[in-house]
Amino acid sequence: MQEAFARFKATKENNRDTVSKEDRFSIRDWFWFYPANIFEFFKKAAPLSFILLFGIFGVFISIFLRSDTLANFMSSQKSDIFVEGSVGAISSLNPIFTTQNPVDSDLQALVFEKFISISNKGEPIEGIAIEWFVSSDGKTYDFTISNNHTWQDGEPLTMEDILYTFETAKQLSSKYNYDTIGSSMLDVEIKKISDDKIRFVLSETNSTFFEAVSVYIVPKHRLEDVSLQELAFDSFSKYPLGSGPYEVYRSEPNVVYLQASDYFWITLKIETFIYRLYSDYDSLEAAFRNGTLDAMGGVNTPKMLYIEEYSRFVAHTITLDSRLRMIFFNTRKEKLESAEVRRALNYLMNKEELLDETNIGGELSYGPIAESSWAYSSEEVERYEYNPQKAEEILKNLGYTFNQNTRYYETEDKKVLSFSLSYYDNDYNNILANTIKELYQEEGLVLNLDPLSYTQLTQEIVATRDFELLMYEVETTIDPDQYNLWHSLKSNYPDLNLSGYSYERVDILLEDARRKTDQDERKGDYELFQRYLTQDSPAIFLYHPNYTYVVREDVKISDISEIAYPYQRFQDISYWSK
Repeated sequence: MQEAFARFKATKENNRDTVSKEDRFSIRDWFWFYPANIFEFFKKAAPLSFILLFGIFGVFISIFLRSDTLANFMSSQKSDIFVEGSVGAISSLNPIFTTQNPVDSDLQALVFEKFISISNKGEPIEGIAIEWFVSSDGKTYDFTISNNHTWQDGEPLTMEDILYTFETAKQLSSKYNYDTIGSSMLDVEIKKISDDKIRFVLSETNSTFFEAVSVYIVPKHRLEDVSLQELAFDSFSKYPLGSGPYEVYRSEPNVVYLQASDYFWITLKIETFIYRLYSDYDSLEAAFRNGTLDAMGGVNTPKMLYIEEYSRFVAHTITLDSRLRMIFFNTRKEKLESAEVRRALNYLMNKEELLDETNIGGELSYGPIAESSWAYSSEEVERYEYNPQKAEEILKNLGYTFNQNTRYYETEDKKVLSFSLSYYDNDYNNILANTIKELYQEEGLVLNLDPLSYTQLTQEIVATRDFELLMYEVETTIDPDQYNLWHSLKSNYPDLNLSGYSYERVDILLEDARRKTDQDERKGDYELFQRYLTQDSPAIFLYHPNYTYVVREDVKISDISEIAYPYQRFQDISYWSK
């Protein structure tokens, strides 16, 4: 009896264990054997299950085929498609409005043709105008244009387009205060002599006039019905119509697609040019490492050091003497009125260590004119080499002594010498600004950083001149003329005398140098100009940046070693091949 009871109990426990195991198997083991179970599910749910499966598969295929990654990869493999990457954003592709945005300049160079071009030595080169004559008094310029240029819609480029470009630019500047290519020509009279001849009559001699007319021409028939007030906002700024090698057929915030113009004077070997834009150097690097770019360009920064890892790319590096990175002192501010305090800040700036610490490529600058220019004078320029001893002596005379305990310059009532540095907020500028702050801090100076958006910088700082120190990069002309940067009449927006610098002798020298045509006489004026300006120290002249253009080794491009501006790398793009 006991034996039977034991067998009954054991059987009951075994059954309970079996049921428990089966419960666990229904959840865990279903996933363990998921391939067979899924197949069984799809088999029982057919044909709806297979329709769903192929639908999902089709969506993913469609997304992949339309993705930028695939498009870029396929583009980079085709010999007639060229993909270039750059950091930045489009402002306006209408070349009537002046720009210091390198993205705008690149795309305008691909789409438009210039009236004349300027060599890296400042000499005029044929463009739409093929001949010119200058009167003996230097006040009258006659140009003969070629009638063999055609807009990308098939319409001929005529004298009417040239007149429209210059006159419209002048009106936009005089009536609406826009910064245009006509801003420097307000007192110039423009006359049509014939269908192929145009005359410019100046009120006084201007040795920089050839650069003033080195501008892109726009089509009258496309823009004449657009009011001047609306011209800056017209779709032309996004979808321009030019007479250059490429026309825009698709434009988005992060990419512009261009195709070779059917009406350009030569057949291009590269049919499609894809210009891709990235918000920062990290995104540009990712695209480059993915192999989707044929080329990329930019100023030398630590963010571009990775290009040395790729042997199948060739890096072309040049120093941009046409660009100058400066820290402007606002001489309107009481704290910066004295030239002595400005000199002290110059002596405290260790420029060599700045470039070393940031790994930014460039050539140090000590004055407003590049050392490569015929107008540069090493004898007259006051070179502010790093010299903390001189700075301490100057500051002591101004009432600031170096406190050995706090390690800062202070007044008798313990007020620390401090300034605010405003600048455009991006990776490149943040590296510079933070390093400058650290270098000044080591010397006993407090620098408060004021990073700003593009809108804030242009509308709240540059337009109102409301800053103490402003880190800014200006683009100068090939000619050594510095009238727009330092003449007292150019102190207000939209002109570029950002420091508000004013000295009558400098004004006279800048005016006289413009009126003269003899280079030796001009050089004498510029020598004195450099002496007075650097002694007054309205800015810290930091460096001329290096520009690097990286291209696949199998892409044949023209020599860019002699260009003055980055966009000039495209001047012979008709002969590029891949």
